[in-house]
Amino acid sequence: MTEPLFYAEHLPDTGATFTLTGDEAHHAAASRRLAPGDTLWLFDGRGSLARATLGQITKRGHELALRIEERHTEPPSKPSIHLACALPKGDRQSVLLDMATQLGMTRFTPLVCERGVVKPGAHSPERWQRICLEACKQSRRVYLPDIHEPATPAQIVASHRGAWIAHPSGVAAGAMLAGTAPETLTLLVGPEGGFTEEEVRQAVEQDARAVSLGSAILRIETAAISLLAVISLAARNAG
Repeated sequence: MTEPLFYAEHLPDTGATFTLTGDEAHHAAASRRLAPGDTLWLFDGRGSLARATLGQITKRGHELALRIEERHTEPPSKPSIHLACALPKGDRQSVLLDMATQLGMTRFTPLVCERGVVKPGAHSPERWQRICLEACKQSRRVYLPDIHEPATPAQIVASHRGAWIAHPSGVAAGAMLAGTAPETLTLLVGPEGGFTEEEVRQAVEQDARAVSLGSAILRIETAAISLLAVISLAARNAG
């Protein structure tokens, strides 16, 4: 699939006509300069993927008439990764979510930690969803990550047994993946001041496993992306 990819919340069946509107249509017509007869792909963020032919462009490029040539559903990648992560400052949030989505994150929860200093704003979830969407289109991932309400480490590990919590005293990340890869995995990454000992103790008591990325003190997004990269590479090698 080398043709451009665009998002549509609902995809019709093969043979149907479909109208793409809004920002996605404008991007296709103006930025990508698609013309009638060109082929493009659509995805709904839930695994469905459709190949379409562009018929005509109307409303000054804000409406595209398409014919669906084929449609199928891609299986979700394994493992399914839930990233529960403290928020970095400013634009580093965009870097975190963009790269995490490219590496296969399927769910994101902003983590509320005792040493955390950044809280999500009123419109943060909508902005985060846009960042994840663009990352999906760039990386050709057809599952859009779910964005969850903020939660504490204790709340996460209570509902996700066997979660991994990033901590210098833990087992090396590579060693944690030796053997059979898990079907689902929850990762907890704390603020740059680190998790408190009480947060770690509570997590371990709930069967969380401490995982280490070495002795270096990493930025939030660096730690999260490093973990995801190790997992992604291990899953690829196992496949």
